[in-house]
Amino acid sequence: MEFDKIIMLIIAILLDLFGLLFFILSFFGVGIAISFLPDVIGGLTIGLWSLLKKGGTAGIQKGVMKKALKYGIAQITELIPFLGDISPSWTILVLTS
Repeated sequence: MEFDKIIMLIIAILLDLFGLLFFILSFFGVGIAISFLPDVIGGLTIGLWSLLKKGGTAGIQKGVMKKALKYGIAQITELIPFLGDISPSWTILVLTS
């Protein structure tokens, strides 16, 4: 496993755990307002990494639709209220990238 993938896996696991924590806090009315933060952070870090991880123009052009589809599924899943909080979408995206 590459070093960058290990770093992104750690970030993805932490973001998914924060999402789960916010899901639990939502039952107390606290997590609802801030549950979008892991989604935004994940989209900006893991999403961009997964789309651009090969580097160079050859890496960007190769399989861009496949990468975009994986990222799109993860992002849409994360944006659905409550489902995004309990699903490990970012971790799955990193593991399949």
